[in-house]
This record gives sequence, C-alpha cells and structure tokens, in this order.
Amino acid sequence: MEIEPCITVKLLFFARSKELAGTRESTIQLPPKISYGQLLNIITKNYNLEQIKDNILLAKNEEVCEESCDIEIKEKDSIAVIPPLSGG
Repeated sequence: MEIEPCITVKLLFFARSKELAGTRESTIQLPPKISYGQLLNIITKNYNLEQIKDNILLAKNEEVCEESCDIEIKEKDSIAVIPPLSGG
C-alpha cells in the first residue's frame, strides 16, 4: 500500500467562517487528490464550522469547486472557505 504524500495548502476563512474558526487563515496538510465532501468534512471538523457546513462553498485559487468533482491539490494552492453572505 502506497502512502500518498501530503501537500501544505493555505486555508482562507471569510465572514462567519472566520468568526467560528477564530482565524483569518491557516495551513493544512492534504493529499494530492481529495473529494469535495472529504475536504469539507476535514475543514468543518478541524475549524469548528459544523453549524454552517451545509451552506459553505469551497474555492481553490479563487475558483468555486464543484461538489461532484475531486479536487487536485498542488503546492501553493489556497482553499477559501466561503459561508453564506447576507447583504442589504
């Protein structure tokens, strides 16, 4: 069984996710390929975001990720955690 190398990526938190996570940015080790669901689960569990999990969007390098696709991770990538935004 081959062990996949982990890649360090930057996580960026916005609005409500920033408040709940208690930080604006962090780093996390991820495999080179991960499903959207797996990534969402890891982020919500590690950063106290369970209460907004169903409303979070994830974006890699400023492009919103498709929920049905695997995400390819490379060095220097950033993942944005975008909660629902309200405005007026």
